[in-house]
Amino acid sequence: MTCEQDTQPETVREALSEKFGDSNVQVIALGTDNRKVRISTNYRIEENDPNVDSEIEAVLYQALYDSNLLTKGTTLEVFIDRDNHTGGSIISSQKVGPSIAEDMKVAAVWSVVLALIAIFLYILLRFRNVAYSVGSVVALAVDTVLIIGAYSLCYGWMPFSLEVDQTFIGAVLTAIGYSINDKVVIFDRVREYFGLYPKRDHFRLYNDSLNTTLARTLNTGQSTLIVLICIFILGGDSIRSFSFAMILGVVFGTFSSLFVAAPVAYLVMGNKMKKADKEETPAEA
Repeated sequence: MTCEQDTQPETVREALSEKFGDSNVQVIALGTDNRKVRISTNYRIEENDPNVDSEIEAVLYQALYDSNLLTKGTTLEVFIDRDNHTGGSIISSQKVGPSIAEDMKVAAVWSVVLALIAIFLYILLRFRNVAYSVGSVVALAVDTVLIIGAYSLCYGWMPFSLEVDQTFIGAVLTAIGYSINDKVVIFDRVREYFGLYPKRDHFRLYNDSLNTTLARTLNTGQSTLIVLICIFILGGDSIRSFSFAMILGVVFGTFSSLFVAAPVAYLVMGNKMKKADKEETPAEA
């Protein structure tokens, strides 16, 4: 909706919370003129009454009018007129029902699954070792689960929208793309050390690889976090949920690079390493 004067999202949310009771209300500022906001709520979302939309619009109008957020004299007819953008009015409205939400959920799952499959093949082609692919995909799956879990836990507690929409899906995929870079650097160092020290204990090889890339991993994560925190604070409400999901992705991605990807790759290669060691021992004797 659009307002006639500058309006803060928090002011709108407080005005609507009184009328909508215990229902969740999310308000996001749109644009740079502070006159457009997007309002999301689950108020009466389960009702199938054909008149429920018009009744909600009437409640919305009354809440905003009583809080002096609409121009004095603005009528309900003017407020719900989608072609009228003066005095305060609804620009557009959409109801996200169960079927739409289900379609979005399926699309999100497929997007993440296809991304993981593509990354699995990319790592396999680059390193010619399935252990690195398994380690990368498991770590990225852990990243995704942790992001969704933290996002869900924070829902309703944050003063900004945390909806699982296209923005969130894009943030998860972006975080996956960022996180794989750390895994590639670590596995590249592991491969390098395997070539330089073929007789060295494999556990030590992985440990040395993690130690030598630790500073790079932490410094890169910290630098990225500084930028994302600045965007989160200064970027406005329209991208706050995206930057929040990205912050979670960078934190969890750094964690999984060190404590999930390399250990899983080491475990997958374990049986093959033991078999190779047993075959080399008689030959040396």
